Amino acid sequence: MVRRKLIQYSPLPRYPSVTRDISLLVNRNVALDEIFMTVKKQPVEECRSIKLVGTFEGGNIPPAKRSVTLRLEYRSDERTLRDEEVEAYHSRLTSTLLETFAAEQR
Repeated sequence: MVRRKLIQYSPLPRYPSVTRDISLLVNRNVALDEIFMTVKKQPVEECRSIKLVGTFEGGNIPPAKRSVTLRLEYRSDERTLRDEEVEAYHSRLTSTLLETFAAEQR
């Protein structure tokens, strides 16, 4: 008896995505998972993914802080997003992160 492996796929997106980066200065005790969950809980359906680009500690960063750079991807399934829309979504998410984690934007 041969077992067949179920192949799952999703079609390629029809409309292009737009990425925006954000660098935040946060307390060292803030977990990346907390930041990711905060973004995912926001009512911005067009935000399709959030990824860590990098972290930085030391140098001119205060000892109790670290710099976190994130990449957010925005895309709609119905149409191409306009720059103004993406900026509005990104501003909303940025404001939420700054407020929630008492962060500073770099």
